[in-house]
Amino acid sequence: MKEVVIVDGARTAFGRRGGIFRVYTPSDLAGKTIRGLCEKTGILDKGKVDAVFAGCAWGDVDCNNFARYSTLKAGLPYETSSTFIEMQCGSSIACINNAALQLQAGIIDVAIAGGAETHSRTAFKFSTCVTPFKEQPPVAARMRLAPVEEDDISMIEIADRMAKKWGVTREECDRFAYDSQMRAKDAIEKGYFKDEILPIEVKYSRKSDPVIVDTDEHPRPNTTLEGLAGMRPVMEGGVTTAGNASGLNDGASFVLMMTKEKAEELGYRPLARWIGGKDVGVDPKEMGIGPAFSNMSLLNRFGLKVSDMEVIECNEAFAAQNLSVIRQMEIMSGETIDRSRWNPLGGAIAFGHPNGASGGRLCLFTMKELIRRKGRYGLFSACCGGGLGVSTLIENIYE
Repeated sequence: MKEVVIVDGARTAFGRRGGIFRVYTPSDLAGKTIRGLCEKTGILDKGKVDAVFAGCAWGDVDCNNFARYSTLKAGLPYETSSTFIEMQCGSSIACINNAALQLQAGIIDVAIAGGAETHSRTAFKFSTCVTPFKEQPPVAARMRLAPVEEDDISMIEIADRMAKKWGVTREECDRFAYDSQMRAKDAIEKGYFKDEILPIEVKYSRKSDPVIVDTDEHPRPNTTLEGLAGMRPVMEGGVTTAGNASGLNDGASFVLMMTKEKAEELGYRPLARWIGGKDVGVDPKEMGIGPAFSNMSLLNRFGLKVSDMEVIECNEAFAAQNLSVIRQMEIMSGETIDRSRWNPLGGAIAFGHPNGASGGRLCLFTMKELIRRKGRYGLFSACCGGGLGVSTLIENIYE
């Protein structure tokens, strides 16, 4: 089996729904990011990209195979294969893991993996089984995440149920959200993301001048605990508010992966080694707990402990969800998790959650922070609608 490394990565800034990237589809942003990553790394001058693995949770109105569309929009040769993976919030982590498996097996030598989402351009589906001649016009089909009615409940209700089961309070959720915003503010002020965000030129109308977008739009650096405490819960009696949940966002992120021998042949200095990946299924009514089980299963498989992880990135779908994952991992591991290592740069509550792109961002954050801390192991994960958890374990090999 071949050793797999991650050479570099790139992402767009993350925009709010209806914000800076409202004019672009997911494949638009994905194509621009893949092309930018190729230019940044010079891979097309040194060699070739064998395959692109791209994820998108809600799809693209323009196409069926989002990955192929994105690959062609990026201007890669027709010979570059394209695999589309939909795993809701874990889509791009699943892409990274699946790309790594093909690299490990020697099927391919170089891959680009990641994903994109633009909630500003989410499309609706209409069933063809609704006869067009009925008096009532067809309505958009409701997006379902589970076939059983009692399992197909909203993510917010799931987060609130988790808070009750794992004993998470509203005050803890607001503190977690505040910390996410403040950590993001500190990292942005230190310039941590300047080298990973690709400047994207956006033209909002025919008459307007192009605008260069290179800054995340979603963080709220002026957040206060008092302001968070004053927000109403979305559901009566719940703990989840607009302030302690992730947003619905637009963005794209991808990483360049290859075998270690190919990296040496092409003269690259990799940032990390891919060690392994894992996905698990859980009760859809507790889908947010998925990362606790995928994380622990992955660590146990390689004989590692939670305390061996210098950086742990877990997508912040909701504060209640992340706090529940922490508690479940502490129960399973018998260790107390060092919160300074958990989403140390802030998470999706601050940066936003363009579902298909979030995993690529998590990978970038983990790799770069491992290097800054001179740590060895990093873990990144996400829960996925429908009852799934997906994780990736990496090792810092940057010298």
